[in-house]
Amino acid sequence: MCGIIGYISKEKGVSKKIIHNLKKLEYRGYDSSGICLLKGNTFLVKKSVGEISNLEKKLDFDDDFNCGIAHTRWATHGKVSLKNTHPHLSQDHCWAVVHNGIIENFLELSEFLKTQCVTLKSETDTETIVALMALLKGNDNIKKLNEVTTMLVGSFAICLLHKSEQVLYVARRHSPLYVAKNDTSCMVSSDPVTFGEDFETYYALPDDCIAKVTVDKIDVYDKDMNKVCVSASEVGSFEKSAELGKYSFYAEKEISEIPKVVDTILSNYKIVDHFKKINKTFFRQIKKVKLIGCGTAYHACLMGAKYIQDYAHIEAQGYIASEFRYSKPLIDKHTLCIFVSQSGETADTLLSLELAKSKGAKTLAVVNVPYSSIAQKADVVLPLCAGMEVAVMSTKAYNAMLLVLKLLATHLSKFSETPQNIDYTELKKVNYFKDVQKIDQITNLVLKSEKVFFIGRGEDYICALEAGLKLKEITYINCVSIPSGELKHGTLSLVDNKSLVFVIATDQNLLAKNISSASEIKARGGKIVLVTNLDDVQCKDIDYVYHFDKITPKLSSIISIIPFQVLAYKTCLKLGYSPDKPRNLAKSVTVE
Repeated sequence: MCGIIGYISKEKGVSKKIIHNLKKLEYRGYDSSGICLLKGNTFLVKKSVGEISNLEKKLDFDDDFNCGIAHTRWATHGKVSLKNTHPHLSQDHCWAVVHNGIIENFLELSEFLKTQCVTLKSETDTETIVALMALLKGNDNIKKLNEVTTMLVGSFAICLLHKSEQVLYVARRHSPLYVAKNDTSCMVSSDPVTFGEDFETYYALPDDCIAKVTVDKIDVYDKDMNKVCVSASEVGSFEKSAELGKYSFYAEKEISEIPKVVDTILSNYKIVDHFKKINKTFFRQIKKVKLIGCGTAYHACLMGAKYIQDYAHIEAQGYIASEFRYSKPLIDKHTLCIFVSQSGETADTLLSLELAKSKGAKTLAVVNVPYSSIAQKADVVLPLCAGMEVAVMSTKAYNAMLLVLKLLATHLSKFSETPQNIDYTELKKVNYFKDVQKIDQITNLVLKSEKVFFIGRGEDYICALEAGLKLKEITYINCVSIPSGELKHGTLSLVDNKSLVFVIATDQNLLAKNISSASEIKARGGKIVLVTNLDDVQCKDIDYVYHFDKITPKLSSIISIIPFQVLAYKTCLKLGYSPDKPRNLAKSVTVE
């Protein structure tokens, strides 16, 4: 969460470059934004609440600045306001800082600063960083930064400017930070997606390091002030894949890309043996499998656990990462822990990975971002091959997660007594968006209802969880997702004539059970939408039936979520909200 840009160049006019690249990070936070430009010994600071376009209006791009830092914020400490917007200046106006992460000992540091007669102007933890920098004596600023980082507890990616020199001082612990260089410029960023236009290579700064970045070179140091050699990575197609193109919103674009993503995964996994390391030797001593993720990735974990348990006949369970870490999990060398994340930077998932490794478990990452921290730290990586996903509402990445986990489960079944043979070519023939224009009628039902429920059994219940998440996060409609069989154990008390209930049914063996649940709802006055790909579904209690395309039951879970992704998108537009930037949320959650 939060986006950082630092830019230093031999050429003038860097403010336009900074804002252009900051916009690429707006998916990481859009509560507020700010910029600090250095000219001579003077800072020019501009801030704005809301989207970066509001900040852009305050800038004169006909400038002669060649050094600056900027930030787009997702609020943690302190409400959304100009005084809490980054960059923050030290009391003497000598230092400016932008920061991603959380300083956990913020209150203790604030109390210490009071004893030094330092008054903080904001409510943020970030301002303590520049306040501490300003307190330290001497002229060696890189050593000052090293000393300050030893005082900080928590996670951080930091970029600092001092008014007396054209140097970017940076530091990171747990939160990602990258630096790129070409013949005329250096850029610091919290995501290499910003490097695609002007740079061919970049450097991923190591954890617990600091760096001094000038226009000519990048010096990186560890916490003992030893110089560190960092190898360069090439800017690849992933970093260049975030263009909106002909679409109005990234959410629309990314839903439309699902068939292409499926094709890419099937082709890539056919060409590249990503399962090479997951051989019989690797899996021989594994007695249980734990899948860990957050939000949409957690729902993929639940589905993946069902796939693996059904196909490989080994105990598998899905866990919420933030709960897993504090549940004293029983894991050891006989445990395979699978970590699922679109960004590969999700803080709780990353810390769960580190916990699993410390206990000797084997670790596998299912991630979309190839250069991410989770991808770097896991024993084995299975790429999602979905391309850059920008909209906060995850769509194509979820479908990719399900397909990759299905491929993994099929592979693991080879080590069991009943190997699975699934014809994945069916996914190339299915109509992913069959009759989606009819979803407009369902959005009208949603908008007329005060309560929305999603129910299903087995894999359809997991689809119900994800469907509810899609709707609530971009429409702000409060909805509930539960297993069909749980209706009568409490939730049925909420159902009345103002309720709309989505019944998801893709399993012929469970259809009668789901129809029975629908009758319970109708008896209490609720309206029912049945979403299915089964034939000849007849029930007088159903108000509307939406049929998505038929496919083998073993693959239906990969496409059954698509009608609900489209439903959330269309409902969001009818309410006049942004499907890409829902309130209070950010795409990459890099703090606990």
